[in-house]
Amino acid sequence: MFGRLAAAIARAIATMGKDFWASLPAIGRGIDDVISWPFRLLGGGGSPLPHYEPTITKSGILDDFKQARRAASLQTIDPSGIETVRKFCAAPPQRRAHMDISAVPSNARAMLLTMGDDELSALGKAGPGQIKKFVDGKQHGVFGVPVVGDHAAVPANNRSPRPSFDHRRWKTQAVMKKDIENRFKLG
Repeated sequence: MFGRLAAAIARAIATMGKDFWASLPAIGRGIDDVISWPFRLLGGGGSPLPHYEPTITKSGILDDFKQARRAASLQTIDPSGIETVRKFCAAPPQRRAHMDISAVPSNARAMLLTMGDDELSALGKAGPGQIKKFVDGKQHGVFGVPVVGDHAAVPANNRSPRPSFDHRRWKTQAVMKKDIENRFKLG
């Protein structure tokens, strides 16, 4: 009993050698043997692990992965309509008439069908966020491309948003603050 424990300790000490850091794995194995010794006495040491031989080869996994990737590339789902709009804008006018743009909402679809080549070119160069806003009917910021949907016109208003008596006081305060800010500028 103690012979096996003593042998493990002697082996750890013998392999320590001059370099302490290189002998740490041997010390760890020796400590592991000392700690596991009572459990081996009580449990019988355990049985060896069963032999395992994998049935799948690396090339088989790669082939399955390539096949799944090909199948996924054939089924492109475009729930937001961004890629459909990009393809429509990039297509020549002859192909646009036969393209399926059913992924795009009806009001954006009507706008796409009535847009000119310059507008389609500008929309095709826009980013995905801007195209998504176009499809959703929001202000998208693409120059030369109209916004989808009904939007109220912004009334021209040259008046100040404040009443005239308040406007005079506001202008006086702005002039005073400008003088104060200029006093502290460097250079």
